[in-house]
Amino acid sequence: MTPSIPIVIDTDVGADPDDALAIVLALSSPEVELRGLTIVSGDVAWRGRIAARLLGMAGQADIPVFLGLGEPGRMSGAEGVGVLDESWDGPEARVAPTPAVDWLLDESRRRPFHLVAIGPLTNVAAAIARDTGFARRLRGLTVMGGLLDVATMPAAWRRAIRERGAAGWPDYNTMCDPEAALTVARCGIPVTWVPLDVTMRAPLRRAARDALPEGHPLGAALGRAIDAWQASWFAAALPPPDDPYPVPHDAVAILHDPLAVAALFAGAWLRLRPARLAAEVAGGVFRLHERPDGPPMRLAVEVDGVAFERFILERVARLAASSA
Repeated sequence: MTPSIPIVIDTDVGADPDDALAIVLALSSPEVELRGLTIVSGDVAWRGRIAARLLGMAGQADIPVFLGLGEPGRMSGAEGVGVLDESWDGPEARVAPTPAVDWLLDESRRRPFHLVAIGPLTNVAAAIARDTGFARRLRGLTVMGGLLDVATMPAAWRRAIRERGAAGWPDYNTMCDPEAALTVARCGIPVTWVPLDVTMRAPLRRAARDALPEGHPLGAALGRAIDAWQASWFAAALPPPDDPYPVPHDAVAILHDPLAVAALFAGAWLRLRPARLAAEVAGGVFRLHERPDGPPMRLAVEVDGVAFERFILERVARLAASSA
């Protein structure tokens, strides 16, 4: 049997449920071993509480959580709804006192791991800046972020980019800290990029949300978080009915971050290929460009959204059954 890949997930888990679903996918996948979560962006203490409870609900309270770089009190208003606003008397993971960047550096020296970055890249860039050998010690680095081709976005989003420039750029993870994204892109190792061009084609539909195991605390919490996201923001961000973009109108979330975790053991539902990608920050926007003179990377280029949705539901059900 192939040994599990040791991973660390750097996450801004909060209102958007795709971070939580990515963590659950990692916990339910024998292909990987989750060693820890590092928290980034906004009120990291609050995000850390969300992560700690999710780990406890999943029966994995022994996995530590480390708080990284952020800004106390800066949140969207829906962070933790469905998870922290419901009573829970079960175990929770420990939020460790060690700062996330310190732990990433120390752990990379003790036991190298594959880093999966599914939030703004501030923590990862800080670790690279502090220790130039950090990236080379990693077993790999996968990033959910980047947008290569604006034409792959919904028409309404393309119009927002034209009219608003950087303020309308849809790639949240790199837009929050474009200089950090540039540092990561130029870190000297082949990064695996799972860009918005691909992740936008992996929706979670209403029927899939309703199939979550509501009889298990974790499944119920995920369902509530998805409902809160749908009510507070997501529905308004869907392409209008006359837009030919292939996000179905019964979508309740997009599986951006789970795809980044799944890229480590991609099945037939996700295709990756070698690519040469150059990076820049222009007009306040981080951009990736495929160019013959770019450094070698790996790039997610195609997803079967229906098959991946089915796959992640099976994994969530497996975890709920094993931790009941």
